[in-house]
Amino acid sequence: MEALSHVSTVFLFVADLPGAVRWYTDRLGDPPVEEIPQLAVFDTGAGRLVLHVEDEFNTGAGVSGPVAYWDVADVDAVTAAWVAHGALAHRGPKTVFGGQRLCQLLDPFGNLVGIRQVLP
Repeated sequence: MEALSHVSTVFLFVADLPGAVRWYTDRLGDPPVEEIPQLAVFDTGAGRLVLHVEDEFNTGAGVSGPVAYWDVADVDAVTAAWVAHGALAHRGPKTVFGGQRLCQLLDPFGNLVGIRQVLP
């Protein structure tokens, strides 16, 4: 049996792809590395974030699906910046076991994005 390695790509499904591309370009600081009519791919350095148009197979997960966490330097700063641009702090920010600071952010397109900071 093959073991899972690392998460390389996270898909978020959105109804408004052009709006989501603009929003995530502003939040991430770089435009997509690839764009076709049904999706846009961002290279985050640690993996890829793909925005895909909702279709008959997938819609935005909302708060009921899995949450991928992205490492950031400062959870509170990222949370404040995203909330200032329409995201909601769904869960956190809070400090949890093992010296981690976490927050789940609900983007304006109905998807949860987790952010994580390892505290010294």
